[in-house]
Amino acid sequence: MPGANRDVYDRYVAELRKENRPTDNVRFASAFWCLIVSNDPEKTFAEAADHIIYQANNYSAWLSAAGLQPLSEHLRDREQLRKSGLLEVVDPDTAIGMIRNFINNVPITHFYSWTLPPGLPPRWAQTHLELFATKVIPAFL
Repeated sequence: MPGANRDVYDRYVAELRKENRPTDNVRFASAFWCLIVSNDPEKTFAEAADHIIYQANNYSAWLSAAGLQPLSEHLRDREQLRKSGLLEVVDPDTAIGMIRNFINNVPITHFYSWTLPPGLPPRWAQTHLELFATKVIPAFL
C-alpha cells in the first residue's frame, strides 16, 4: 500500500486477528509513490515532471472511472506536482531521512517506489537506481 500510515497498518493487523491469522511476523509493504534519488534533484525533477504529470493524471482518471479515489486532483503544472508530493526527487541523505521517518511510523518489512517515469528510457533511471543502491540501501542494512 503506497503511502501507508500507522492507522492503516493497525487496521490490517486487526483484520488478520479477526480472521485468526498469525500476526507475529507480519509482512507489510509500503512506499512513496515516486521517490527518485539524485545528486542534482532540481535537474532530475525537471526531466521527470511532465512524465509523472501525464502518468498521475491518467491513473487518476482511470481510478475515478472505476469509482475509486484518484491519486490527486488533476495536475496542471510542475508546481502543482511538487505540492502534491507524488514526485519526490531528493539527494541520498534526504532519502535516508525520509525512509527512516517513514519506517519509524509504519513497521514495514518491504519498501518500494516507482523509479522510471513513463516515456523515459530505462537508461535514464540507471544513475538514480545506482545512487539509491550505493548510498541509500546500505543505511538500512
